[in-house]
Amino acid sequence: MRGYDRAVRWPRAVDFRRSPRNADFGELQESFLVAAVATILVIRTQLWLTNYPQLGGGGLHIAHLLYGGIFMVLAIGLLVTFLGRSPRFPAAVVGGVGFGFFIDELGKFITSDNNYFFQPAAAFIYLIFIALFLVSRALQRQRGLAPNEKLSNAIDLVGEAARHDFDMNEKRRALEYIEQADPSHPLVEPVHRLINELDAIPAPPPSPLARFAGAVRDRYRGLVQRAWFRSAIIWVFGLWAVLSAAAMIELVFSVGLNLGQARSGFASDALGQLSFINVASLCSTAVSAVLVLLGVRQWRQDSRLAAYRLFDRALMVSIFLTRVFSFVESQFGAVFGVGIDLLLLVTVRYAAQQEERIEREAVIPAAAVPAAAAVPIAD
Repeated sequence: MRGYDRAVRWPRAVDFRRSPRNADFGELQESFLVAAVATILVIRTQLWLTNYPQLGGGGLHIAHLLYGGIFMVLAIGLLVTFLGRSPRFPAAVVGGVGFGFFIDELGKFITSDNNYFFQPAAAFIYLIFIALFLVSRALQRQRGLAPNEKLSNAIDLVGEAARHDFDMNEKRRALEYIEQADPSHPLVEPVHRLINELDAIPAPPPSPLARFAGAVRDRYRGLVQRAWFRSAIIWVFGLWAVLSAAAMIELVFSVGLNLGQARSGFASDALGQLSFINVASLCSTAVSAVLVLLGVRQWRQDSRLAAYRLFDRALMVSIFLTRVFSFVESQFGAVFGVGIDLLLLVTVRYAAQQEERIEREAVIPAAAVPAAAAVPIAD
């Protein structure tokens, strides 16, 4: 027993404030969230197409929670069993799939009758993912990697040389991290020397999926930079504001076609008997519409960057407020609207980045011209 005690060293309490962060944690967290959201959408679509079958028989029912547990155990097993960076992305994806199976059963957890179809559950799931996304963004924006974190990530990359071939991309990243670490640390100099001495093979060619994503990204960038596309954004946002307002009015008052499949109790609300959710939905939609109108006004005044920022705010109001109430009323029918909002958000943010770059390029040459050059010299 004493020999066992000497062989096993129990870890000290983890101080997360001092624990170095993985340089790729943002991408890994986003992969986790994307996998979880995709899993929920696939589950709900499959159940809808198959008329909600029940797996099991004779009084047995295999809940999604069990599948979720299996996938999350697999993710944990990958991380605690294997060394290195390679298992992290598969673990993030597998863990996200497991979390999607798990959180899809939320309606059963918060109702006394274990109601999987509890309609507000969709809004709660949406809020959970919003909260996780905001936490991930806050961690990424809180501060850059500290010198000790850069040293730790450099050592982590060097460890890849012992596990597989060390390529040029890994060596370049390791050198960038070690050169930004604290030079007074006793490990910096020997690790820097080791990285320089390590032979690196050429970087592997990108996978077919990476090449396809790069081609799509290049086409997208070329499209956004076209003048007609920027003008079309104004019409798109105007149409988006009108359709969003019309859809919300239809969902709240059930005017005309019942496209939103409003939940029971919301379909016949009179104007004087609107619930809090009804009023909040209409108010948030109105705020988005006003922001769009202000953006169009800025655009007409040739302030494109200000217009893009107002459009960005209109979309954020829609994503973080309006769509939450839409999920309460129409359950997963609001997914399509969220998808449109996210696509527009990506587009308008990239367009805003291009406008900022154009403005910087216009200011720098003007500042570089000497003052004397701007004054004409008389003959």
